[in-house]
Amino acid sequence: MFSNSKKKGPQVSVDKFSSLLSGNVSLVGDLQFQDGLKVLGTVKGNVSHKPGAASLLALSAEGRIEGNVSSYDALIDGTIIGDLYVEHLLELHSNARIVGNIRYRQLSMENGATVDGKLTCLNDTEDSKPLELPAPSRATAEVSEV
Repeated sequence: MFSNSKKKGPQVSVDKFSSLLSGNVSLVGDLQFQDGLKVLGTVKGNVSHKPGAASLLALSAEGRIEGNVSSYDALIDGTIIGDLYVEHLLELHSNARIVGNIRYRQLSMENGATVDGKLTCLNDTEDSKPLELPAPSRATAEVSEV
């Protein structure tokens, strides 16, 4: 997964998640994290990593985020309703459902993953500092279960 010998920037090991949002938890509000965050529950708000800090977001197949998301690396297997910004590596697993625009540097996408939005690849000449994501609109997006 993270075997590229040209690694640069902060790295977080997949087995070292410092924070967990369990499947029986629903959070309403914005969330900022560093290191690793694993989401099995629901977040209704923006989820962003602390700028300049190592970060890895893992969204399980049962997990759901309704808001804009940013991370250095991300492993997505659940649903995101909002824009997604990943500074380094984005992996969209087979159950991933994204309704929003995605900005990434490296992308891996499995069969079955869906994106309803624009994919934009960041290039090495672009400023590497995190982008400010726009605040989510007050309109609620509805996604039907597949």
